Amino acid sequence: MNYLEISIAIPRSNPALSDILVAFLAELDFDSFCEENGNLMAYIEEEKYNKPEVDAILEQFGVSAAVKVIPQENWNRQWEENFSPIVVDDNLAIKAPFHSETFDTKHTIIIEPKMSFGTGHHATTSMMCRLIAELDLKGKVGLDMGCGTGILAIYASILGASKIYAIDIDQWAYENTVENAERNGVSNIVASRGDVQDIPEVEYDFVFANINLNILKKQIPTYAKLMKKGAVLLLSGFFLAEIDQIKEVCASCGLSFVKCISAEEWTACVFEK
Repeated sequence: MNYLEISIAIPRSNPALSDILVAFLAELDFDSFCEENGNLMAYIEEEKYNKPEVDAILEQFGVSAAVKVIPQENWNRQWEENFSPIVVDDNLAIKAPFHSETFDTKHTIIIEPKMSFGTGHHATTSMMCRLIAELDLKGKVGLDMGCGTGILAIYASILGASKIYAIDIDQWAYENTVENAERNGVSNIVASRGDVQDIPEVEYDFVFANINLNILKKQIPTYAKLMKKGAVLLLSGFFLAEIDQIKEVCASCGLSFVKCISAEEWTACVFEK
């Protein structure tokens, strides 16, 4: 399976456009993003690429893009060229197996992203990690929905969670979560490929979902139904300007707003049942 790399030149006068385009392209099944020399690099499976829809988005924002095919076997090399370590406060360092650096943080997670979203580079992932660090997860059972690289589930395990179910609709993400869990010596993550209807019907102490606005609005009722009283829900993948839509859905499901943090126009929120 080949991937396409869409390289979009981001105007220096509007750096926030990069995050806006990520949100739109994620809706079109683009699953990985990074930034390089002022360009947004977006990746999608070749068979999922819809050129007219992508062109319409680019035209809407007045930007152009170059497209090239990346054979599957070259994917890791692409990431090695673009993936740098990330430090989230004093709590967590995220690096790849090929990074030799060490960090004076409480925890270090080694992630080989392959074709999965969630390296820590995007503001939504790093904010989710920041909020997770504030939770008491010892002995708790949780769900990481749309797990990507598995980084959030792995972090929850490191912080003492007893069991985490990690689900992603993408086969590469499922496989990547399994590999990264093994790489970090984590054995209590139950990973599977699936969608919202495939979430195991157990009672959850916590749920993490870093996806996008429309999917979250559809899936929050399912999360709420499976959460214990007092359980927490961490959400991200949407803009600060969209938070009222999330609050409205959560309130209708018996979830109370606790707090939110924001970065680069994105936000991450905590709700409690």
